[in-house]
Amino acid sequence: MAWVLRAGRWWGEVMLHAKRSNPPSQKYELTEDGRALTTFSLGRGGTGTRFTLHGVDHLVRSHRFSGVYELLDADGTVVATTDRVRRSWSMTCSGRVVTFRRTAAADREYTMLGGDGEPVGTIRRTGHIRSEATADLPGLEPALQVFVLVVVLLRRRRKRGAAGVRSAFLPGG
Repeated sequence: MAWVLRAGRWWGEVMLHAKRSNPPSQKYELTEDGRALTTFSLGRGGTGTRFTLHGVDHLVRSHRFSGVYELLDADGTVVATTDRVRRSWSMTCSGRVVTFRRTAAADREYTMLGGDGEPVGTIRRTGHIRSEATADLPGLEPALQVFVLVVVLLRRRRKRGAAGVRSAFLPGG
């Protein structure tokens, strides 16, 4: 693990990497510093997904029309929730609020902001046809890091689906 000085504090840098196992599918393999961590699938409808992390099952649930996401543990207890995911959005967990801001067009990159408003982490969609994503989110528990990464991928899938529906109803579309 590499140590990095950010916002006057040393952080252990752990990089998450999500990659589609087969690009036409929506199944992702998630690794942490090159080691297999978990898998998840963004099934049809983009309403959420399940993943198991360190033997604990989690559910990411999307509220289709509001753009709000929740992370639930195996008992169905809400662990974290987002407000409506837009250019700027926040995640609330254990009384803590973490803010994110889009820093690149087409939802390609979001920056996690520290308490002072300075950037402390990033989530980037990368790879061929944006089939990969990386997350560097120091200070967040592993389940919350996976949650944020899944939220960004679900958000993009949701926006692409909405664009397809709109174009079907436009003249000449």
